[in-house]
Amino acid sequence: MIARIIVCMLALLFWTGPTPGFVAAETPALPLASSVANGDTVYIARDYAFTGPDQIPAGWISVKLINQGEDLHQLQFIKLPDGKTAKDFTAEIIANHRRLPPWVQRRGGPNSIIPGQQAEATVHLEPGEYVVICGIPDRHGVPHVALGMLKALRVTPAHSQNMSPPHADVTITELDFSYEISQSFKAGKKTVRVMNKGSQAHEVVVVQLARRATVNGFLDDFQPGVPTSASGKPVGGMVGLEPGGDGFFTLDFVPGQYGLICFLPDLIHGAPHFTRGMLVDVTVE
Repeated sequence: MIARIIVCMLALLFWTGPTPGFVAAETPALPLASSVANGDTVYIARDYAFTGPDQIPAGWISVKLINQGEDLHQLQFIKLPDGKTAKDFTAEIIANHRRLPPWVQRRGGPNSIIPGQQAEATVHLEPGEYVVICGIPDRHGVPHVALGMLKALRVTPAHSQNMSPPHADVTITELDFSYEISQSFKAGKKTVRVMNKGSQAHEVVVVQLARRATVNGFLDDFQPGVPTSASGKPVGGMVGLEPGGDGFFTLDFVPGQYGLICFLPDLIHGAPHFTRGMLVDVTVE
């Protein structure tokens, strides 16, 4: 457990030590349309940068993350307060590598996926300035955002009402520090609502487990910079939501064992939330 805590405290914007070469990501050469035929907003993750739109309309936004890198990646929408910019966010991270600036708000997004895979989430974004980041650490424990995996985003007022959330098949309620699941998971493509009713930011990392593996076994095997293990692999979910936050993710479940994990650090003790009980094994039938 001690080794597990040390490894996972490196994850998701809770790190220590120097982070060399922090530079906001430039748009790489890879071309990408900002949306696909079904209306999804698309971002491509590479090692270590995002390609995707610089501007999207406000409302409920369906987001697809495609991992073309060689490491795990996620996409976290971060809302900046009025008067703050991506440069201000970068300056704060350079000044203090241990946490997000206290004035930002997590707005969810597609969670961790392995190379070659994709994840889908639907989030509600208000007009304003944002950044999208990946807070997963590399094999040296350096979070990807510190390696340039940060992109500025402007959310503009919507020209039409885009305010209808999707229908949910299952609801996961985030508490301090546990998950409540509205009903059992069934195989097939399902939309899952995530509601944070806790007093801290929480997330859902969905892990597809190997046969006879458990979520605790997955955590024992977890290593930064190693996308999969003998115990399983991350397949998506919902990244950080502030208290009162609400979002959806879509996942094609196959029969078998899964795990739900929150890696975010406790505001008081600093240890990941899963060490306080925020993890659960789930059977998909």
